Amino acid sequence: MALENNKARSKVGSIAHIEALASVLSTTTAELLDLSENIPSLWKPGKILRKKDGKPRHTHDARKPLKVIHERIKNRLLKQVEYPHYILGGIADKKTTRDYSRHAALHTKKKILISEDIRDFFPSTTSDVVLNIWQRFFNFHPEVAALLTKLTTHEGVLPQGWKTSGYLANLALWDREPDFVTQLHRQGLVYSRFMDDVTVSASYSISKTQVTNIISGVYGMLSSRGYKPKRSKHKISTGGYRMEVTSLNVNARRPSMPKHRRNQIRAQVFQCEQLFKRNACSTEYLAQWRKASGNVGTMKRFNPGEAKELRVRLTAVKPRAPRLDKPVQEPPERHAGNREER
Repeated sequence: MALENNKARSKVGSIAHIEALASVLSTTTAELLDLSENIPSLWKPGKILRKKDGKPRHTHDARKPLKVIHERIKNRLLKQVEYPHYILGGIADKKTTRDYSRHAALHTKKKILISEDIRDFFPSTTSDVVLNIWQRFFNFHPEVAALLTKLTTHEGVLPQGWKTSGYLANLALWDREPDFVTQLHRQGLVYSRFMDDVTVSASYSISKTQVTNIISGVYGMLSSRGYKPKRSKHKISTGGYRMEVTSLNVNARRPSMPKHRRNQIRAQVFQCEQLFKRNACSTEYLAQWRKASGNVGTMKRFNPGEAKELRVRLTAVKPRAPRLDKPVQEPPERHAGNREER
């Protein structure tokens, strides 16, 4: 990638007054100020997700008046940014794929892989970091930047789940990441960040000193915004062993699904075959079959040969709708997107 593509660039002009911001967001100054003073009452809990270790991940949501403004901030300000090629996840991009498979594809068939994870990424993105984005990256007037910060943060941090949060999180390192990526690029190294997952790889053997310098560079960059690495996720992999990025194997020229995950999906299909014999019309079976079908659709992206065989088996045991002697409609195949925040 060309070095000139390393920096995020805003296509939005400077906003010098709150009245001008209100105009951009198709609302009034009074409404924006009222919303900003009532964030606690407009916040509400979001879905509870599950981390890889099974622990709960609590997300956030917003009530309608604030949610409408968030949608406009996202579309009219945050989407009007050209994000550098190495920023992946949390961004809707019609031109470039920015999903987890792209993150993995950038690091296929490498000699060495260095993986780091940002601890508590969203809760660690403070209102000061967000203010820096609005004021220094977008070059908005301090009064405008302060108002936008109040509208897009809750209790002093970035709430995971708000429509604006993924974009703001990706801009948190806007003035530190480019220089670091340029340094790596000049050494022939590849860098990408999928939200809180930072990966650096090399297609040639590098010294222990280089590895140490790379890790120090990552930690220094994160520290500049108050982030800390999750030490348990720190990993250095070499080509002689299995190398993995965002749960995909990257030893070969194309990302592939790990064997243990393929075995899990194969087991799900087998379970469907067994349940079909007992009750092909139950709602429980329908849910089980649809889950397996979606996972087979995901497998098709990375291991199409195995997925084709499993699709044939699933088609043979399609659930039957209650009281109807016909198969239910097959759900569309699941394709991972760019993991944009809700």
